[in-house]
This record gives sequence, structure tokens and C-alpha cells, in this order.
Amino acid sequence: MKKIGAALFGNKSLEVREFPDLEPRLNEVLIEVKAAGICGSDLHFYRSSPEELGARYGKIVGHEPAGIVVQTGDAVSKFKVGDRVTVNHTLGCGHCQYCHQGETVLCPTGKGMALADAGANTNVLKLPENTCLELPENISFEDGTFIACTGATAYNAVQQLRGQAVRNVVVFGLGPVGLSAILLLEKMGINAVGIDPIKSRRDFASSLGCKKIGDFTEAEGLIKMSPNPEGFCGSIETSGASNAQSQAIDVLRPKGIAIYLGLSKGVPSISPEQFIHKQIRLQGSKVLPSWAAVEMMNFMQESNFSFEQLIREKIPLHRAAEAFEMFESGMSGKFILLPN
Repeated sequence: MKKIGAALFGNKSLEVREFPDLEPRLNEVLIEVKAAGICGSDLHFYRSSPEELGARYGKIVGHEPAGIVVQTGDAVSKFKVGDRVTVNHTLGCGHCQYCHQGETVLCPTGKGMALADAGANTNVLKLPENTCLELPENISFEDGTFIACTGATAYNAVQQLRGQAVRNVVVFGLGPVGLSAILLLEKMGINAVGIDPIKSRRDFASSLGCKKIGDFTEAEGLIKMSPNPEGFCGSIETSGASNAQSQAIDVLRPKGIAIYLGLSKGVPSISPEQFIHKQIRLQGSKVLPSWAAVEMMNFMQESNFSFEQLIREKIPLHRAAEAFEMFESGMSGKFILLPN
């Protein structure tokens, strides 16, 4: 199978090119990619200059694939040809305590798929078998892309709040991660409020059935959207915006929990005084460990849950540049690339 992929060249330049054919090594599998999501973090690199891209220059972008195993290395034992898979998108060393716990995202020498020459926005992909996760037959390839990152990131944050018996949550940022979090919260019976300054994103969230949607306003106004006059039990900040990072604390009641997912190059506007007096807990969060991704898939099957309603458009891989332009423009929802 001739390999093609969407590679980054800096300053929003992306080209679909041919790449050398792949042959799996002993512990690797070759995957025919059926769907690949574009993640918000991909936009950080899409916007970067060639110098900022560094080792990523000219490499295939993306880390949210789902597909079918078409070839296995001689030492592969977990998968066979024909198996459906998604991924845990960070390639760890395989030896440290975090890798042994399935937390490859915390591995000191771990690499994202793209940096490890295994970018997902392609038609065929080679990965170590331990990076792959079995995708059940009743979960679509499109949903499999959410399990690789966007949905799993939201699920990890929601589970941390759920474990603290949180009953109402405000979500800052209505991009794919924020929308995923709201759908999960509502499915789990947790009152959710979504906040975004962009009207088109608020409108898209409303079209999905999100019940409470608002603009970025003063914290006092946001607290009025909470069923508790003291504020929300929890918050999830997905945007990386400095004002949202601050408001994620201010809207909480005493001993509330703020989960931070959004990345930004800006300087946070958080003062310790904001969380000390109310004894607020601040928690950083990323994608799920491998074992928890399996739990997430079990939840999706048992509750008949899907992320597919978040998909704005499915676009052929050869139009990847167009897909990135649309996502960069601020269009709401998730963009999925279809290689074949």
C-alpha cells in the first residue's frame, strides 16, 4: 500500500505527499487508517514557523487514528490481521513506572506519535503493538478517533470530578474537548454549563442539545447559572485563555475543583489568593492511561454513548489542507479525515 500523509511545513503550510512504504518490525503492527481526527493541539503546530516546528518539519501531523491491522511483526502477540484498533497516542519507553502503569503520557522520554514519525493523518500507519487498543465492533472508527485523544481527554477530566461526587460543572471553551466533556457530564447525570465567547460555537453547542450555554462574563454572572448560590462544585477549563483560567476558580464554591486541560503560550492570570481562601483544588489533566481507555469504551458500549454528533465534517485525506483551514477559522465541531 502506497503511503500518503498530511505533513506540516510551517506558517500554516500543509501538504499531502507520498512517503516511503512501511514494513513492521518485530513488535509492530501496520494499520490501515480508516479515520483520523484533527486535534486542537495540532493547530499549535500548524501555526508554528518552520523554526518552531523543529524536528516536526515535514513530518505527518496527527495523533487520533482508528483503523484495521493489515500486517503484524513476527513478535506481535496482542493483535492479528483484521483486528480493529485505536491508540494511546504517546509512545513511551516501555520500561519506566509510568509505562508499566499505562501512563505513557507521563513517560520522561515519551514522544507523541507525530514526533516519533508515526503521525496519524495518513492512510497507513506503523506502531508498536503496546500503543494500540482493541476497538470493539460496536464502536465506530470515528468514535475510535475520539478515544485516541479528544474524547479521552474530556473523559479523564470528567471522571476526576465524578469521583468527588461533583453535581454541577461549568465548562470553559466549546471546542471539541469542551463539547465532549459536556456530553459526557450530561450522560452521567451531572448538571453542565458551557461557556464560550464565540457565538457560532455557542450556537453549535445548543444544536447538540446542551441545555445551559453562556458567554464569558464576570464570575458573578456565571455563578447565577449554578443551582448553588455559592457557585459550582467543579469547573473544566479547555480553552487556555487567561481570563477563563481565572474564572474557572472564581465560579467555584468553597472546596470546589478546577480541572485544567487547555494549553496556551500566554501568561496565566491566576493569583494564589483566588484558591487559598476558598480551599479550591487545582488539577492538571491530560489523556487517559491505557487501562482507563478500556473502561471508557466499556462505558460507551453500556450507555450507548457516541461522540459522532460532534463531527462537523468528514473530509477526504487529500483535502487535509482545507480541513485544517476550516478548523483554524474557528468553525465549531470536530473534523475527521477519511484516508480511503
